[in-house]
Amino acid sequence: MHITKAIILFLLAGLIASSVGCAEDRAIVKKRAKAMEDIGIAAARKGNMRVALKNLSEAAKLDPKNADIQFDLAMVYRDLAEYGKAEVHFKKALALKPDFADAWNNLGTLYLLTKAWDKAIVSFQKALAIDTYRTPHFAFNNLGLAYYNKRDYQRAVDSFLEALKNYPSYSVCITNMGLAYEGLKKYEKAIESYNMAIQFDPKDPTSHFHLGRLYYRLKDFKKAKYELQRAIELDPRGPFADGARAILKKIP
Repeated sequence: MHITKAIILFLLAGLIASSVGCAEDRAIVKKRAKAMEDIGIAAARKGNMRVALKNLSEAAKLDPKNADIQFDLAMVYRDLAEYGKAEVHFKKALALKPDFADAWNNLGTLYLLTKAWDKAIVSFQKALAIDTYRTPHFAFNNLGLAYYNKRDYQRAVDSFLEALKNYPSYSVCITNMGLAYEGLKKYEKAIESYNMAIQFDPKDPTSHFHLGRLYYRLKDFKKAKYELQRAIELDPRGPFADGARAILKKIP
């Protein structure tokens, strides 16, 4: 009897030690995965995308049920323009964590890049439906861009206005709203939007370019020249400068 109890106690002790050992092993593996993830993120921030991909892939092997690692992988693949792989990893992240608002928003940006406007809209709406989402202005701005590309300009304006309720000085969004107002042929509203964006970020050539382009379209050549020249001064080698120079050549 005593021998049987001793055997049972011995076996139980072995099982407890084994489970503790497994828990410790899992903790060690998770720490290694986190270290690899951190290295991958640091590499991505420096623009070393292939190094980032290698480390994040190793992290995902070590901790396959970690939604954050899947998200990081998706972001790197997106930046490498490997959109199919990016979509796979965004969806893996969301399968592991359905209320991952940043993943929904960035999946939407992937669909913007691939011109899948309706899928983008669904993704942004999913992000915005999550109460804990801390930066909804990003999703509202992106939703506006999706509607703008579908030429649904009023819904685009409405989305941009919602973004600005959360972040009134969001100059990129204000510029986008100007474009949507142009789509609605509300040119005074567009001019007002571009000027407001310039007030918040006077060194961004984007708003100067679009304001100059609109003034040219409205045949206000003096104002067009000023804004287009500002765009060139602020970004002499950029795409807006090239566009500005092309329009300036047409001004009488």
